[in-house]
Amino acid sequence: MKHDPELDSIIGYQVQVAYLLMTADARRVLEPQGLTPAKLTALMLIRANPGCDQSALARALSINRSSAMKLINGLTARGLIERRAGRNLRTNALHLVPEGEECLKAMLTELRGSDRRMTERLDSSERATLTGLLRKLGPARGKRGQESPA
Repeated sequence: MKHDPELDSIIGYQVQVAYLLMTADARRVLEPQGLTPAKLTALMLIRANPGCDQSALARALSINRSSAMKLINGLTARGLIERRAGRNLRTNALHLVPEGEECLKAMLTELRGSDRRMTERLDSSERATLTGLLRKLGPARGKRGQESPA
């Protein structure tokens, strides 16, 4: 199909194309372990926020509670996380288990390899610039990487 050159001037389109390419490669490297980018992100959030509950994880992932429950059930069944008593009788605190930490380390190594392959045409300065610019386009962050209130 013929390419409309105006697409090259639309930043959102360029970001979307890069996202699709990078996500496809990330899925490829994570698939042998039965993980997806969303599951890996969930593991990283649970590691960074030990004891978080399903609702907090759902908000952080921008998914609904039932989708979060399905994700948590899958990670629990795989033996990567565990549920512990939460702050009240209606909640569970989520924790990464040692097997989850090992799996996470291995998958991050694979994902970093994917990132290197996908950005191999950029030099280190360009990669740093791209990272900085993408952070500026993302949500405002306060201290410790938390989103700032709107």
